[in-house]
Formats: sequence, structure tokens, C-alpha cells
Amino acid sequence: MSEPANLTTPLATLEFFQSAVMKHQYDLAAYALNMNLIDQKIQRNHAIELSQRLDFLLSERELYVFDDLPDRPDGLIEPPLGSTSSIMGVPRRSIQLGYIDYRERRVPIYLQRVRVGDSAPIWVFSDQTVGNIDNLYEQYHPAEFERYLPAWLKFKVFSIALWEFLALSLFFLLTMGVGWLLSKGTGKIISHYIDDEKYRNDLGSIHGVADLVNKLTVPLTFTISFSLVFTLVSGGFPYLDAVAASTRPLIWIGLVFSTMWLGIRVINFFANRYQNMQIENLAAEHFDKERRRRTYVSIFRRVFIFVMILGSIWMGLSEFTNMEGLGKTLLTSAGIAGVVIGIAAQPILGNIIAGVQVAVTQPVRIGDSVIMDGNFSTVEDLRYTYAVLKTWDERRLVVPMRELITDTVENWSHTEVHQTCPVFLFVDYGADIDAIRQQFISAAKDNKLWDKKTEPEIFVVEVTEHSIKLRGAVSAVGPIEAWTLACEIREQMLGYLYREHKPYLPADRLVLKDKEA
Repeated sequence: MSEPANLTTPLATLEFFQSAVMKHQYDLAAYALNMNLIDQKIQRNHAIELSQRLDFLLSERELYVFDDLPDRPDGLIEPPLGSTSSIMGVPRRSIQLGYIDYRERRVPIYLQRVRVGDSAPIWVFSDQTVGNIDNLYEQYHPAEFERYLPAWLKFKVFSIALWEFLALSLFFLLTMGVGWLLSKGTGKIISHYIDDEKYRNDLGSIHGVADLVNKLTVPLTFTISFSLVFTLVSGGFPYLDAVAASTRPLIWIGLVFSTMWLGIRVINFFANRYQNMQIENLAAEHFDKERRRRTYVSIFRRVFIFVMILGSIWMGLSEFTNMEGLGKTLLTSAGIAGVVIGIAAQPILGNIIAGVQVAVTQPVRIGDSVIMDGNFSTVEDLRYTYAVLKTWDERRLVVPMRELITDTVENWSHTEVHQTCPVFLFVDYGADIDAIRQQFISAAKDNKLWDKKTEPEIFVVEVTEHSIKLRGAVSAVGPIEAWTLACEIREQMLGYLYREHKPYLPADRLVLKDKEA
């Protein structure tokens, strides 16, 4: 060279390379390339092509970062104005201009400080960077057909040509159609077998499968579509690499959340189908087992969905971990936000944990009859953070899960649903207790709600100066039935006492004395 290339500083090297390229002196620009990894036999012939391709990549990915490069031979960062420090940082042997995405990884672009013989050190593009130029250019080079496209289709937004956006959108719509056809086709095939008398008896449960397919059509369509598009942007079509690199994280998030949607639909379908089964006609031991299982299903399906949502969010954010700056910012922000939300959401998290404890230990179950805060209720549903109790007068009590663990709950059907209910009667001293006992036992046994297992009984439990207190006991198969039976027997006994023992009903006595006596 008549004049040596100015490669003394990182900034000078980048300016020299761009200046030579702008003059179309690609052979001159090649002096800024470290081609130690290129075969010496082809270095001279390949140098011009490498310079052209590197310029294309730097321009496309906006890596001509002059403002970020130091203009010092040692690569030190200049101190800001007003700083008392003479230098900042430490001398560097390489400086990173940025990254270029290649398939599923990121390739760094470096300027490297090297020494040739006894001459002063110079800055050039590193040998690793030069060795990757051909592969990167193969991914990002313009397609042949782009020459025939109108100028407006080549207009770029965020370094992505308009035709690439249109091509990706068209492919997305095409995959949506494919997913829809696959989903609906499966439903049609199942419906065909349902209508076929030959299979009707053998596939009696296939109606539930058809219902499942109908519920899964939309999320399955999106999942198939995002899967195909993600395959495309992961290297399935080389002419869309620019838009693929930019949209791959968003498409990954779409795939993760569509899969989550599909999973939630499946969990809810089977859980709801199980809970809709009729269990009223089951035997007592099977009835109790079914209520236990329904409690497990009600709580754990919500726990599974909650964990699935958290896992999906984490998997969605994991795509950003390879993006410098953004990934660190997202994860750091997520960590800080997690601490803040954890402190603020202690009651919610406490109720969720209490819900898991209720599912495991089962102090109450779905269908249990309980008394809480003076309200006789039936446990109607157990959710993430609260339980729904249905009172006897059709009201709904929403109780936090923690109260079911920390407060006292009177459960009338914890170990078994069989229930005994008392009936109190009051009579005068002259009443025939044996006749009243026989009538009470007869009335209880004749009632259809009696469980036919525990004998009805009635005893004198208290005597006061005014009356005798009788306590009867009747039993039924459940708390509601026992309460109803007690009410009916009490009503019958009041009528019997009025008809047969009217003179001996409780009364206040007044003794009148003759004044002359």
C-alpha cells in the first residue's frame, strides 16, 4: 500500500472499513479483516467478497456503532467531562460491536487488537468474526426474487422488509387453516362413527370424545398454527431469516400460551365431566369415596392450572434470556416484582396454600354439611382461595380457605354421613311416659326418612318445678334427612300430646284458698 491503513484504534478501524466500502474499494477494506482462519490459498481471491458481505451485515444489523467505540490504541473508554479519573476501565484486547442472530444462537461481532511482527498493534475484525461472515450472509442475503419486487414491498420497518411481514402473515393464516381443518376433521370422523349404528353400542362413550374435540378445536388450531410458524422462523425457510430473528420470541410466547390454553381446556373438560356424574344413588361407602375424589379434583385441578400458568410465563420469558440487555432486564424486573407481589399477596398465597392443605387433609369436603359462624351449610365448591358454602335458605357464604384451617368448623359428615338428631318435648307430671315413648318410637319407624339401623329412643332428661323434659333421638342417612325427620316427628308428637295428653301439657298452677278456711 502506498499509504498504510489507519487501524490504530477501534474507531479508526471501523471508519477505515466503511470509507473503503463507500468508495467500492473492497480490496482495501479487506485490510481490516483478520483472515487467519481462511485458507491462505484463497485469502486474496475471497477478501473482496468477504468485505462486501461484512458491509452488508453491518448495515443490515445497524452495527456501525461509531459513537460507542473508543478512539484510543489501548481501547480504554474516555472519561466523562468533570471526572477526576484519568482513565476508566482496563485496556482491552477486543471490543464487541453487537450480535447477529444465527439460527437459534447469537454470533458476536468483534474488533480485535493484534500485533503483526515487530510493528505496533492494530485493530481488525477478529478471525472468528471473519470466519462466520459466509454463514451469516447465507442467512441474511437478499433473495433472488427480491429484484423483481416493487420498491414499496422492500420498504423496511425495524430492519424487516414489508414483503417479509406479508409472507409471515400469509403463512400464519395458512397454518391456521390447516389447524382448523385438522381439528374439525377429527370431529367429523368421530361424528361419523357416532351416527353409524354398527359402532353406536361399542362406542357409547364417544359422545364425550366428540364434545372434547369441539371444546379443543380453537386452542388446538392456534397450537398447530404457532407450532408450524415457530418451525418456519427457527430455520425452516431461509428467505425469512430477518423477520424470523425479530419475531421468533413473540411466536414462541404465542406457542407457549396456546399450548397452555389447550392444556387448561383438557383439564377443565375431564374435571367438569367427572364432577357432573350423578352420585346420589351410590351406596354409602361409594358415596363417601366419591365426595373425597371430588374434593381432590376441585382443588388440585385449580392448583395444576395455576402451576401451568406460572410455568408458561416462565417458559415464555426464557426466550428472552439470550437477548442481551432485554433478557437481563426482564428477569431482574421479574425478580423484583416477584418479591413485591409476594409481600403484597401474602393473604392470597396463604389461602392457596391452605387450599392445598384442605385437599390433602380434607377437614371438609365437597358435599359436607357444616356449621360455621352459626350457619348450617353444605360445602358447594372449593376454589383457589375460598370455599363456597350453601346455607339451608339458599344463601351463599364465601369463606377464605385459611378460615377452614384456622377456625373451628363443625362438620356433620366428616367421617360418615349418618346423623342422629334430638327431639325435645315437655309434659306435666301426670303424663304417661310409657305411652309417649311407644308413640314416639312408632312414629319414627313409620317415617320413610328413618335409616332402619339405629333404634329411636326417648328418655326423661330433666325435671323442673314446672314440667318434665323428654329427649328423643332419631337417625337418618344424612344430616339433612336427620334434621327433616326430627322436624316431622316433633310435629307429629305435638299433635299426639294435644289429643291424648291435653290435661298434662305444661301449665302454670295457681292455688286458690277460701278466706274463711
